Amino acid sequence: MGITHAYASLDMRLSRRVRFGERVSLDLIAEGFNLFNRFNEAAANPFYQSVNLFGEKNGSKFYSFSTSAFDPRQFQFGFKLNF
Repeated sequence: MGITHAYASLDMRLSRRVRFGERVSLDLIAEGFNLFNRFNEAAANPFYQSVNLFGEKNGSKFYSFSTSAFDPRQFQFGFKLNF
């Protein structure tokens, strides 16, 4: 009871520095989280009546009904001015 699937996520960050003279620069940043948009369970129903909802087994035990999930695919963009 309360068994969830394995967690898997791929995050990536890309950045580029643009210089304006010797002392001033601008960092452009793009980040992506859970790029493959995989469903990751955060918690499962602990009651034994709700097992086998997926019809899958983990060894001799069945997976439970998921009650919450981690965030889906997200992107964020930013910049940083260095002087």
